[in-house]
Amino acid sequence: MTQENMTVDVLVVGTGASGMATAITAASQGLKVLVVEKEARFGGTTARSGGWLWIPGTRLATEQGIKEPAGAAKDYLKHETTTHFDEARVDAFLENGPKAIDFFTQKTCVQFDMPAVFPDYHAEATGGQPGGRSMVTRPFDGRELGPRIKQLAPPLPELTVFGMMLGSGPEIKHFMRAFKSVQSFAYVTKRLGKHFLDVLGHGRGMTLTNGNALAGRLAKAAMDLDIPVWLSSPVKKLVVEFDGVAGALVQHEGKTIRVNATRGVVLACGGFPHDVERRKQLFPACAYRQGALLAFARSEHWRRAAARRSGGRTSRRNHSARRRVGAGISNDKARWVKGRHASFHRPRKAGCHRCDAQWKTLHQRR
Repeated sequence: MTQENMTVDVLVVGTGASGMATAITAASQGLKVLVVEKEARFGGTTARSGGWLWIPGTRLATEQGIKEPAGAAKDYLKHETTTHFDEARVDAFLENGPKAIDFFTQKTCVQFDMPAVFPDYHAEATGGQPGGRSMVTRPFDGRELGPRIKQLAPPLPELTVFGMMLGSGPEIKHFMRAFKSVQSFAYVTKRLGKHFLDVLGHGRGMTLTNGNALAGRLAKAAMDLDIPVWLSSPVKKLVVEFDGVAGALVQHEGKTIRVNATRGVVLACGGFPHDVERRKQLFPACAYRQGALLAFARSEHWRRAAARRSGGRTSRRNHSARRRVGAGISNDKARWVKGRHASFHRPRKAGCHRCDAQWKTLHQRR
């Protein structure tokens, strides 16, 4: 393969929410940006997700008259993260999260809806709130992506109805009450009819919701800024010069292209859920296959994240590339929901010797 050279200000690896948000932010500041993605479709795990964000203190909450007590969000995060609480990171998140929402909702097509009542997972805990922090991506018309809609990663089939993505809240209520309410039946009939027409005309549903809507809206925002996105273009190696990362070697359309990045390389390529060894390192319980742990804790389990084609090799390659250039990798046990008092086990049956043994094994491992 031949090798070519090109120069950009910022090289972003990965087309999930973090990568695309970074690219859009950089491009909006006048920087020349290139996004590369190893898969043939963009969106990553974001396209398969629920598309919800948890950010306290936003304008969306204020517009609904929701004003939480000062310091409540910080107290809540401190309560939920216990020994993993990082005050500097939390302060940065609470300060800049609302600013990020303002930027995207005011400067781009990325929009969110916030239910007035959507409790924190532990709303009764210190600093918890009944609403004003969670928001979901507003549904998006896939036609706005033009031909690129065919390159958007699909949602999880398990979360669709006849391949149709459902929005959260009121829409789900209509489907649950389709045969109990004339109004809901009419809504569902209209929704299904529109979906089937979209499938006939476009090969997929055009009303994007949840994570698919977030990936679609970010892609449209990138298109509006003329940000090039290379699909099927994996990073083969990071280029190091003068003790710093100067770019990367990217395989694109049969060529190895050296992409020089004058301002930085952002690795937003994920892969952690598919790295069994690293998961076992950070979550020792995942190393056990027996006892009272649920099946999802087995070491051979694969999460619903993207990169199914290359599996754990993706994450190991990304982590090894970072280590080779001296980049730090946090060992914090980050997770989507911190189940502070959760125990993952089958219900214990009184007098059952097998359950007693499993409980004993589980608590010894703790």
